[in-house]
Amino acid sequence: MKKEDFKNNQKRDVSENFEAQFKKATLTLMVLTILSEREMYAYEIGQVALQRSNGRYKMPLLYTTINKLQEQGFVIESNKVISEDNRVRIYYRITDDGLIHLERLKLLYAELDQVIWSVVYNKDLSESVMAALYDGGNNEQNR
Repeated sequence: MKKEDFKNNQKRDVSENFEAQFKKATLTLMVLTILSEREMYAYEIGQVALQRSNGRYKMPLLYTTINKLQEQGFVIESNKVISEDNRVRIYYRITDDGLIHLERLKLLYAELDQVIWSVVYNKDLSESVMAALYDGGNNEQNR
Protein backbone atom coordinates (compact mmCIF):
# COMPACT_ATOMS: atom_id res chain seq x y z
CA MET A 1 0.00 0.00 0.00
CA LYS A 2 1.31 3.42 -0.92
CA LYS A 3 1.94 5.94 1.81
CA GLU A 4 -0.66 8.31 0.33
CA ASP A 5 -3.31 5.55 0.22
CA PHE A 6 -2.53 4.69 3.84
CA LYS A 7 -3.03 8.32 4.90
CA ASN A 8 -6.30 8.56 2.97
CA ASN A 9 -7.55 5.37 4.64
CA GLN A 10 -6.60 6.76 8.05
CA LYS A 11 -8.48 10.00 7.34
CA ARG A 12 -11.57 8.07 6.23
CA ASP A 13 -11.37 5.88 9.35
CA VAL A 14 -11.22 8.97 11.58
CA SER A 15 -14.20 10.52 9.78
CA GLU A 16 -16.24 7.34 9.96
CA ASN A 17 -15.38 6.90 13.64
CA PHE A 18 -16.39 10.50 14.39
CA GLU A 19 -19.71 10.00 12.60
CA ALA A 20 -20.34 6.71 14.41
CA GLN A 21 -19.58 8.25 17.80
CA PHE A 22 -21.77 11.26 17.06
CA LYS A 23 -24.69 9.05 16.02
CA LYS A 24 -24.27 6.93 19.14
CA ALA A 25 -24.20 10.04 21.33
CA THR A 26 -27.37 11.50 19.79
CA LEU A 27 -29.38 8.30 19.34
CA THR A 28 -31.32 8.65 22.60
CA LEU A 29 -32.27 12.21 21.67
CA MET A 30 -33.47 11.07 18.24
CA VAL A 31 -35.47 8.08 19.49
CA LEU A 32 -37.20 10.03 22.26
CA THR A 33 -37.97 12.91 19.89
CA ILE A 34 -39.61 10.59 17.38
CA LEU A 35 -41.55 8.72 20.07
CA SER A 36 -42.76 12.01 21.56
CA GLU A 37 -44.88 12.40 18.42
CA ARG A 38 -46.70 9.04 18.62
CA GLU A 39 -46.33 5.36 19.47
CA MET A 40 -44.21 3.39 17.00
CA TYR A 41 -42.47 0.08 16.58
CA ALA A 42 -38.67 0.02 16.35
CA TYR A 43 -38.34 -0.43 12.60
CA GLU A 44 -40.76 2.46 12.07
CA ILE A 45 -38.64 4.72 14.31
CA GLY A 46 -35.62 3.95 12.14
CA GLN A 47 -37.60 4.63 8.97
CA VAL A 48 -38.78 8.02 10.26
CA ALA A 49 -35.18 9.01 11.02
CA LEU A 50 -34.08 7.81 7.59
CA GLN A 51 -36.86 9.72 5.85
CA ARG A 52 -36.30 12.97 7.75
CA SER A 53 -32.57 12.83 7.08
CA ASN A 54 -33.07 12.18 3.36
CA GLY A 55 -31.52 8.75 3.75
CA ARG A 56 -28.38 9.94 5.55
CA TYR A 57 -29.16 8.79 9.10
CA LYS A 58 -29.47 5.08 9.75
CA MET A 59 -29.99 4.40 13.43
CA PRO A 60 -27.27 2.14 14.79
CA LEU A 61 -28.02 -0.05 17.80
CA LEU A 62 -31.70 0.92 17.77
CA TYR A 63 -32.98 -2.11 19.69
CA THR A 64 -30.19 -1.81 22.26
CA THR A 65 -31.09 1.85 22.76
CA ILE A 66 -34.80 1.09 23.14
CA ASN A 67 -34.01 -1.62 25.71
CA LYS A 68 -31.83 0.82 27.66
CA LEU A 69 -34.57 3.47 27.55
CA GLN A 70 -37.04 0.88 28.87
CA GLU A 71 -34.71 -0.01 31.74
CA GLN A 72 -34.44 3.69 32.59
CA GLY A 73 -38.23 4.09 32.55
CA PHE A 74 -38.23 6.55 29.63
CA VAL A 75 -39.98 4.22 27.17
CA ILE A 76 -42.51 1.41 27.65
CA GLU A 77 -44.08 -1.22 25.45
CA SER A 78 -47.58 -0.05 24.65
CA ASN A 79 -48.95 -2.67 22.29
CA LYS A 80 -48.11 -5.85 20.40
CA VAL A 81 -49.60 -6.36 16.96
CA ILE A 82 -49.23 -9.28 14.56
CA SER A 83 -48.51 -7.92 11.10
CA GLU A 84 -49.87 -9.35 7.84
CA ASP A 85 -46.65 -11.33 7.41
CA ASN A 86 -47.09 -12.82 10.93
CA ARG A 87 -44.37 -10.73 12.55
CA VAL A 88 -44.91 -9.40 16.03
CA ARG A 89 -44.60 -5.64 16.10
CA ILE A 90 -43.96 -4.22 19.53
CA TYR A 91 -45.07 -0.61 19.79
CA TYR A 92 -43.29 1.73 22.17
CA ARG A 93 -44.32 4.99 23.73
CA ILE A 94 -42.47 7.62 25.68
CA THR A 95 -43.30 7.99 29.38
CA ASP A 96 -43.75 11.22 31.34
CA ASP A 97 -40.22 10.74 32.72
CA GLY A 98 -39.06 10.20 29.15
CA LEU A 99 -40.60 13.52 28.10
CA ILE A 100 -38.80 15.28 30.95
CA HIS A 101 -35.53 13.57 30.01
CA LEU A 102 -36.07 14.55 26.36
CA GLU A 103 -36.42 18.23 27.26
CA ARG A 104 -33.17 18.04 29.25
CA LEU A 105 -31.42 16.40 26.30
CA LYS A 106 -32.71 19.07 23.92
CA LEU A 107 -31.36 21.83 26.16
CA LEU A 108 -28.02 20.07 26.56
CA TYR A 109 -27.75 19.50 22.82
CA ALA A 110 -28.56 23.17 22.09
CA GLU A 111 -25.90 24.28 24.58
CA LEU A 112 -23.29 21.92 23.14
CA ASP A 113 -24.19 22.98 19.62
CA GLN A 114 -23.61 26.61 20.58
CA VAL A 115 -20.25 25.75 22.14
CA ILE A 116 -19.17 23.83 19.03
CA TRP A 117 -20.21 26.70 16.74
CA SER A 118 -18.34 29.16 18.94
CA VAL A 119 -15.14 27.11 18.96
CA VAL A 120 -15.09 25.57 15.48
CA TYR A 121 -16.45 28.50 13.49
CA ASN A 122 -15.43 31.30 15.87
CA LYS A 123 -19.03 32.51 15.80
CA ASP A 124 -21.47 32.99 18.61
CA LEU A 125 -25.13 32.20 18.11
CA SER A 126 -27.31 35.16 19.02
CA GLU A 127 -29.44 35.07 22.15
CA SER A 128 -32.62 35.12 20.06
CA VAL A 129 -31.50 32.02 18.16
CA MET A 130 -30.67 30.25 21.42
CA ALA A 131 -34.00 31.33 22.93
CA ALA A 132 -35.79 29.82 19.94
CA LEU A 133 -33.81 26.60 20.37
CA TYR A 134 -34.61 26.37 24.07
CA ASP A 135 -38.26 27.10 23.35
CA GLY A 136 -38.43 24.55 20.58
CA GLY A 137 -39.24 27.35 18.15
CA ASN A 138 -42.56 28.04 19.89
CA ASN A 139 -41.76 31.52 21.18
CA GLU A 140 -43.55 34.04 18.95
CA GLN A 141 -41.20 36.88 20.02
CA ASN A 142 -38.27 35.12 18.37
CA ARG A 143 -39.86 34.79 14.94
